[in-house]
Amino acid sequence: MTDRRTDRTRRRLTVEPLEGREVPATFGVPWSDSSHLTISFAPDGTSAAGLESGLSAALDAQIPRDVWQGTILRAAQAWANAANLNIGVVADSGDPFATPGATQSDRRFGDIRIGGFPMDGDALGEAVPPDPVLAGTLAGDVFFNTNVAFTPQKLYSVALHEIGHALGMAPSTNPNSVMFNQFAGHSALALADAVAIRGLYARRTAEGPSGNATFATSTRIVHPERFDGETPLVAYGTLGGGADVDGFVFRNVPENSGPVTVRVQTAGISLVQPRLSLFDDRGRLLGRVTGTKAEGDTVQFTLPETVPGRNYYVKVDAAPGSTNRVGRYGLAVTFDNLVEPTGISVDEVLRGPYETLDPNDLEDLFEHPDRAYYHDDHGSDDSAGHADILRPGYGPTSLVRFSTVASIYPVADVDFYRLRAPHVGPRVPLTLVASVRAIGPNGVTPEIEILDRDQQPVPVEVLVNGDGVFTVQATGVNADQRYFLRLAGGGQGNFDLEAAFRTRPVALQSFANGTVDGGHPDTYKLYAARSQLFGFTLSAAGDPGAAVRMAITNQAGITVFDVTAAAGETVSGLSAFLPPGEYTVRVTSVGSTDQVEYFVRGAVMTDPIGPQPGNSQLGPIYQDPNNPGGYLYPGDVKSPDPYFWTIAVI
Repeated sequence: MTDRRTDRTRRRLTVEPLEGREVPATFGVPWSDSSHLTISFAPDGTSAAGLESGLSAALDAQIPRDVWQGTILRAAQAWANAANLNIGVVADSGDPFATPGATQSDRRFGDIRIGGFPMDGDALGEAVPPDPVLAGTLAGDVFFNTNVAFTPQKLYSVALHEIGHALGMAPSTNPNSVMFNQFAGHSALALADAVAIRGLYARRTAEGPSGNATFATSTRIVHPERFDGETPLVAYGTLGGGADVDGFVFRNVPENSGPVTVRVQTAGISLVQPRLSLFDDRGRLLGRVTGTKAEGDTVQFTLPETVPGRNYYVKVDAAPGSTNRVGRYGLAVTFDNLVEPTGISVDEVLRGPYETLDPNDLEDLFEHPDRAYYHDDHGSDDSAGHADILRPGYGPTSLVRFSTVASIYPVADVDFYRLRAPHVGPRVPLTLVASVRAIGPNGVTPEIEILDRDQQPVPVEVLVNGDGVFTVQATGVNADQRYFLRLAGGGQGNFDLEAAFRTRPVALQSFANGTVDGGHPDTYKLYAARSQLFGFTLSAAGDPGAAVRMAITNQAGITVFDVTAAAGETVSGLSAFLPPGEYTVRVTSVGSTDQVEYFVRGAVMTDPIGPQPGNSQLGPIYQDPNNPGGYLYPGDVKSPDPYFWTIAVI
C-alpha cells in the first residue's frame, strides 16, 4: 500500500512486506440466476493463463468424444437433479478464458466453460467458484489435467467434484462426499452433498402451475390483448423427473384454418431429452415427436390444417428411456400463415430469463425487442411509500434472497423495492448485497441506493460496476428490519435485480491509494509466485472530467489488465488471471492535469482447489530455498504469500 504524498522527489525502488493476503476461494455463493445456467466446451487452442487448452485432443485419444463430453454433462445433471438448477449446453467461441465480460449470460460461451491443460503435481482438475465480485468470466470454469489418464468412471468422479466447485460448493472433510479433497472415485452424490447444494439453491420448484398433467387441468397459454397470430405464443415449464408430465392448452386464432407449429425446446436450456405430444379438443392424438440428443434437444410438430377458434392440447414429458428427465423447457406455438418476422428469435426467447413476463410483454419482446420494457410500472413505484414488495426466495436463513425482473422507463424513472432482513440471532452480523444485471436485448444497469426503514441512506460499498453489472453491499444491517432499494440512472431498459442478506460481507482489500496528475504517474511492481486470480476495483475522486487509468503489463510489455475510472466512479467487473512472473502496475491521470485521487481495491484467490492436493497450472517461482513453504521476492523480501505488491516507485 502507499501513503498519500505531495513530494515528487524521485527515489529508488523500495519494497515493503505486506500483511498476509492469501485467501481461499470464495465458496458458498450461488449463481445469481440458477434457472438459466449454461455450459460449453472450449475448443482446443483457447488461451488460458498463458497456456492453450487442449482437452479435446487429450481426451479424444482416450475416450470417444461423445462419451467423454456426455460423462461431464452427466456429472452436471447430477447436481441439477438435486437442486433448483438448470444447465444447458451452448456453443463456445474460443475467446480466451478470463476475457472481459459478464459473469453470467455472456453470449460468447457458457457460464461454466470446460477446458484443460497440463498441470504440475498430482492434480486431476480445478475449478473457479462463482464469486460475483472476483472471478469475472472465469466464474464457474473447470479445467482438467491433460497429463492424466482418464477412464469414463474416473472422469465422472473428477467432474462431479469440479462442477460442484463451479456451482459454489465448498470442499468437504467427509470422505463420503464427492467434495472430499482427495480423489476417492465417487460415482454419486452423497446425502450430505444433496443437502449442501439445496442450501445454496433450494429444492427444485416447478415453473408455472403444478398438477396440470390432465386435459382438464392443463395450463392455458394466454393470448396477448388483441392477438392476431403475428407473434408466437410462449410458455415455460419444468419437468421434475420420473413420469412427470406437463399439460398445456392453446386456442387457435379465430378464422385461422392454416398450419400451426408447436415446438418444445430444451437445447441451451437444460439436458432433458423432451417429448412433445399434440391432441385435439376431444383428446385424440394428432402427432408426437421425441428428442434424442443427450445435451438437450428441440422438437416440433406441424399440424397442416386446423379448426378456427378450437382448443388444442400439448403434453410435454421426457423421452422414454432417457436418463436426463429433470430440467426446464420452453414451448412455442406459431400460427404459420399469420406469423410475421420477429425482432428476436424464438430460440433466444425460450432460452432467456423471460418466464415472469406476461403475454403482452412477450409480444412486445417479439415485435420490437429494442423497445420492450418488462413489467413497466408506469411510475407506480417511484417512491418508498409505493415500493414493490420483494418476497424472499430460495436460500437458507443465512442467505435469504430476493429477485425480480423489471425496467427503467422512461430514462427519468425511479424504482423502489421493499424487503425485510431475516430474523436471526442478536449477535449474528448481516450484510445486504444488492446487484442489478442488464438483460437483453434492451438492457440497462441502474445504480442502487439502499435506504433504511426511515428512508435514510445506508452507507454502501461498490463491489462491481462494469460489463452490465452493478453491485453494492451494506454491512451491519439489522435483523428483522425493513429496507428499501432505490434504482435509478444508467439510461432506460431492462434489468434483473438480485438481493441477498449474508452473514459475512464480501471482503475487498486495499492494494494501493494515492494522488496522480498529468505528469506524475504512480508505478508499482507486482510479483506472482503462483498463478493468481485477481479482481480489482478502481475508484477515482477529483474534478469533473478527470479520470484515472490502471494498466498492468507483463515482462514482455504486453498489457494484461486495463481499466479506467472517471472521477466519482468505482469501476470493476474485470478480473486478471496472472501466471507466475513480474508485472508492472501503472496508475495515470486521464483527461486532466489536476490531481486525481485513486483507490485500488480487490481480492485475490489462490489456485482453485482440486480433488488432490498440489494442483497448480504453472510451476511456482520465487520459492525460498531455505523455506519450502515460503517465497523470496526481489529485494530479499521473504513472505508466506504467493504474490507480492510493492510500494510505489517515484
